[in-house]
Amino acid sequence: MQDATSQFPFSGLRLAIAPGVPTSHLSALLALQRAEEPEVTISFHEVSGDDLVKGIREGRYDAGMSLEGLRDPVLKSQPLWTENMAVAMPLRFPLLNQTKLTIAELLAYSVFRWPAERCPLLDQRLSSLPATNQQSIQRVASFEMIALWVAAGYGVGVSAQSRIEHAHDWGLRARALSDGPYEIVTHLQRPCGQAGIVSEGFARRALQVAKNALT
Repeated sequence: MQDATSQFPFSGLRLAIAPGVPTSHLSALLALQRAEEPEVTISFHEVSGDDLVKGIREGRYDAGMSLEGLRDPVLKSQPLWTENMAVAMPLRFPLLNQTKLTIAELLAYSVFRWPAERCPLLDQRLSSLPATNQQSIQRVASFEMIALWVAAGYGVGVSAQSRIEHAHDWGLRARALSDGPYEIVTHLQRPCGQAGIVSEGFARRALQVAKNALT
């Protein structure tokens, strides 16, 4: 992703976004930000998790959003919204009649996984599988690759439920995972200490969107 506002002189919020952050609530947050403060320019930066932390420390970014809660004396990390992981499967799949599935039930098929969607419990569960079952786990570079393989009938995927539901027109269907809870949590990272008015306003709206997501 290129900086969306790089052609304008910067005066606003420099926002870093790490891979894997679900887009549904983020889109709602950005829409609310634009509606309430249309005069504020937001500069978007898609970065790795390490560069996000380093960039906030160095003052290159005013705030960041990632799936990792940080314990850093220089930064403050605020959990925002939580999303369930779910199973993506194609139409006419043998397990489609089940409303909930366990990880064990998926291992007869190729299971496509995007590591950027950090889910500690799920990652621990998959890494503890016997070596013979590890061969079923196929790691891919994006959710789009999960959707491609699953829609073509090559196996199932595990991803954020909202992503799978948004890919309904691609021929994907979502089913719940029953042996969790397998969840991913989006966090807002900012520097400790006094923050600017724009940064504070953005954080306040992020918490408002997170609260709305619970209702």
